[in-house]
Amino acid sequence: MKKLDIISLSGDNLKDIGILGIDGLIVSNTDTEDISFSLLIGSKKLHDTTSTTGAFFILKNIPVPVGSSFVWDDNGVLTETSGVKTTIRKYQNIGSRPKFIENNSKFTFLIALGSGHTADVVLKRVGNIYRS
Repeated sequence: MKKLDIISLSGDNLKDIGILGIDGLIVSNTDTEDISFSLLIGSKKLHDTTSTTGAFFILKNIPVPVGSSFVWDDNGVLTETSGVKTTIRKYQNIGSRPKFIENNSKFTFLIALGSGHTADVVLKRVGNIYRS
């Protein structure tokens, strides 16, 4: 199943957009100046905050000039995140071997803009599970 999520963003707070697979996205700059856009995987507790502690950037501070859009088609990595057997794991490097420290039950996709900016985001989603 495919679906479109349409989100109007304002400001720099992170927004929880669930873990349903992302097949692509369009960020349209609706501001009067250049903006930046970020997509992360992180704790659901980061929703409506500006903290990125413990989060992993997928796209970080992507510039979107005034009057334009940023279009991103997934390379297959994020498309598969909604499957029942999908596991997102966080590792911490300890010596020469990574150590597993968290699983995907606490993780979600998060999006944000630079401070004080506005944009519309269209997410092309795939999968049949939506957990927020």
